[in-house]
Amino acid sequence: MATAADLMTPDIPRSDRHRTVGETIAGLRGHTWDEVGHVYLVDDQAVLTGQVPIERLLQAKEQATLAELEGLPPIEVLPGDGAETVALRAVQRHDADVAVIDARRRLLGAIPIGRLLALLHEEHVDNFLRMGGISRMDHLHLSLTAQQTLTQVRARLPWLMLGLAGGFLASGVASAFETSLKNEVALAFFLPLVVYMADAVGTQTETVLVRRLAYGEVELWAQLVKETFIGVSIGTIVAVVAAAGLWIWNGHPALAMVVGASLGVTAVVATVMASLLPLGLVRLGADPALASGPV
Repeated sequence: MATAADLMTPDIPRSDRHRTVGETIAGLRGHTWDEVGHVYLVDDQAVLTGQVPIERLLQAKEQATLAELEGLPPIEVLPGDGAETVALRAVQRHDADVAVIDARRRLLGAIPIGRLLALLHEEHVDNFLRMGGISRMDHLHLSLTAQQTLTQVRARLPWLMLGLAGGFLASGVASAFETSLKNEVALAFFLPLVVYMADAVGTQTETVLVRRLAYGEVELWAQLVKETFIGVSIGTIVAVVAAAGLWIWNGHPALAMVVGASLGVTAVVATVMASLLPLGLVRLGADPALASGPV
């Protein structure tokens, strides 16, 4: 996973806050900068103290000092911070670029907005591919318009095989209740509803959790407790509504209670499992968005 250090460039404008606009502009001339969204203010120890937007610098009088033009505090990140998290912070602040500092707040460089946008675009495409169950293979650089047949098969097959294994497992569980299904055939009519509920609740949980993880760390146990409570709440409401509706519809209280309880338990289990998968991937150092595949 890319980090801030991978996107950073050290070739950025730096200046003392007491320099004038004229002196600063003169120092900028004759040099090709990788990033010129801001002039970063540093002290004699190279510690970051602020920033001046380049447009404010160009509009100011030559006698003005940079301290008078200082804008909002820069977004500060460490070299090891995740690149996607850094990009999302920049988007939240509507800022042009991000300053990279070390543990002593010494300025190491900055991440240009172009690199952040390219990263967000790449992640956006990757997430859509994962939603369709298509694995991303960095060394193949998958094209959305023209791919060789074998490449497409290799990209799509892994998640489908995993889903197939899960389907066999679910079929095995259902077969254990063959006698009950024979005695009460009506139960079989509601199996698709139970499967749908598991998929819908799980997808909701994964989507919300992956988004939350993208913005920062989530404490494992606290999140599990929270999602379990949400799952129990959703499951209880779904169970009551389903049981009441089915009872009114066919007048069979036992069937209504069984289907309602099944939907309720399904919602709880799906919520917990959908929480464990992305959180587990984060603990393993993998991208939690992998959990959004069709599994």
